[in-house]
Amino acid sequence: MTASGKSLFYFGIYAIIAGLLLIIIPSTIISLLQLPLISTGWARVVGLLSMVIGTYDMVCGKAGIQAFIKASVYVRLGFALGASLLLLFGQMPVTIFLLGIVDALGSLWTVIALRYEAIRK
Repeated sequence: MTASGKSLFYFGIYAIIAGLLLIIIPSTIISLLQLPLISTGWARVVGLLSMVIGTYDMVCGKAGIQAFIKASVYVRLGFALGASLLLLFGQMPVTIFLLGIVDALGSLWTVIALRYEAIRK
């Protein structure tokens, strides 16, 4: 695996674990993250979506699909920006911002890996 592929692969593991937790113990995760109350069914839908995204990340990272790896940087930064705006406008608690930071740090890792790979060529 390339360095950028590894960064996305491991981020995919994080996304799948987060999704599994939302599916298995939605009420606990909602409470722990101090999220607004939603039905456990909707929380599980979000968990499924997280698992789908995580699976894409793992498969494309392992395969070294550069277009997907590069696009993931913008998508994860977009999530971080969206989470920041939700916090800023009082729609979500600070914990959603912390999840956005995880996405931003993951994308930063991928950017650094992509630059490293470009230098090595």
